[in-house]
Amino acid sequence: MASMSWFHVIFGIFLRCESTFDCSGTVCPSSGRGLLQVDKAMGHQQETTTTMTTWASPYYMMRCNGTQAMTTERMTEADYDSITLKVQGLYQSLPSTCTASECPQADWAGCVLRMAGHDFMDYKDGQGGADGCVDLTDADNSGLAECLHAGEFGISIADAYEDFCESVSLADFLVIAAEAVMTASREHVTAEDSSRSTIDFKSQFTFGRTTATTCDFAHGRLPNPENSCSAVKETFVDSMGLTWAQAAALMGVHTLGRAHVSNSGYNGWWSSALMSRKFNNDYFVSILAKGWAPEASVAGNPAKNQWKRVDSGADDAALGKEMMLNTDLCLAFSMDDDGAVELDAATAAEAGCECAWGTPTAISTAITKYEDGHFCGSTDIPGRDDFKLQRAICCGAEFDKVSDAVIDCGLPLSPAGPAYSSIKQFANNEERWIKVFKGAWKIVTNNGFSLKRLRS
Repeated sequence: MASMSWFHVIFGIFLRCESTFDCSGTVCPSSGRGLLQVDKAMGHQQETTTTMTTWASPYYMMRCNGTQAMTTERMTEADYDSITLKVQGLYQSLPSTCTASECPQADWAGCVLRMAGHDFMDYKDGQGGADGCVDLTDADNSGLAECLHAGEFGISIADAYEDFCESVSLADFLVIAAEAVMTASREHVTAEDSSRSTIDFKSQFTFGRTTATTCDFAHGRLPNPENSCSAVKETFVDSMGLTWAQAAALMGVHTLGRAHVSNSGYNGWWSSALMSRKFNNDYFVSILAKGWAPEASVAGNPAKNQWKRVDSGADDAALGKEMMLNTDLCLAFSMDDDGAVELDAATAAEAGCECAWGTPTAISTAITKYEDGHFCGSTDIPGRDDFKLQRAICCGAEFDKVSDAVIDCGLPLSPAGPAYSSIKQFANNEERWIKVFKGAWKIVTNNGFSLKRLRS
C-alpha cells in the first residue's frame, strides 16, 4: 500500500533507453554497456543488452506508443477535461470504503498528490519546479513508483497518461492529475453538504511546462520533517516564494492520505481514516481541536519522530492512528511560550513539552460547523476559563490540576507558531482556506515557467 500513505523504498533502479522509453529530442544518460535492470517497484530482475540509464526519472517510466511530448504546444479546456475524467475514472474505480486500516481512494489520491508535490518542491533559484522529474533513487521519494507506473491497487498515472503522451508533457499531466484527485475528493464533501463549495482548478490552469529527463540537483532538496518549521521556511517560503499563510494552506493537502513506516518512516493518518478521502479543512481543525503528544523513535527508529493524538476522542481501533509531523504542528505550536523554540517531537518530552493543544474559544466556529460540537473528542466542553479540565480532555485525564500546565507546549491560549493565525482562520473558515490554497497552488506549479492559458 502506498501514499505518504504511501510507499515502499526504491533504490538502485536501472531503466532501459529504448523505444518503450523514447528519448527523442533529448540526451538519454547512458552507461554505454549492458547492465542488470533492477526495478524493485516492479519486483523483478531482467538481463538486457540495450543501452541503459541509471537515472530513475518518471519520463522513462511512462508508456507511449509514439514519442512523448516534451512541451505541451496546445491545450484546450476540452483537453483538460478529458485528462481529468481519465484520472478520476481510475480513482473512482477503487473501493470507496474506509476503515481504520484501509482506504484505497485516500491512499491513491495521496500518492498522486505526493508525486506532484515532490516534483514542484525541488524549485530553488529558478531551477526545478513542476518539470515532471523527481529522483526516484532518493529515499524521500520512496514508493512513488507505485502510483506513477508500477500500479497501486492495480492502477497508475501511466495508465491515464498513455492516452495523451504524444501531445501533453508529463510535467503538465502530473499537475492536472493532482488537480483531478483533489476535485474528485472534494466531491465527497459537497455530496454530504451542498452548502460547502466546489473547487475549480481549470479556470486558473496554464500549460507549457517542459518535462525534464534528469534533475540530479533535486536530491536532498525535499524538506525533512524532523527539521520542523525551519524546513518549511527553507523550502516553502524562501525557495518556492510563499508567505507563511500560503505555506500553511498548501500543507492542507495532508487531509488526504496517510504515512506508512515502510515508505516514509512515519505512521498514521493526518485526519481520521474516514476523513482521509475528503478534500476539506479537517487538517487545520485537527491541529487545533485535538490534543497531541510526542511519539519519539517511530517503529524504533530514532531518526523518525512524530506526534500522536492523545485526547479523549483518540481511538486507533475505530478511527485509525492519527498523527502529525513536526512540520505540521510547528505551524501552530512551539516548545516555549514565545515561539523561539521550534516544535521537536524527539526532544519535546525532556523539554517539558508533553502536549500540544489549544483552547476551544479560538475555534468555536470550527467546533460547531465541522466537528459536530466536539473538542478533543468531547461534546462536554469545559468553560472558557477552565483550563485544567480542558487540558484533561485534550492531554489525559491525569492532567487535571493547575500545576499540570508545565506539560503544555507553549501557551494554549496563545500558541506562537509562525502560521498560527492562518491555521486558526482556515480551521474556522474553509472558504478562506480554499482561496489561499488555490493561490499557493498556482505559484508552486508555475514556478520557473512561462505558461499559456487554456483555449476555449
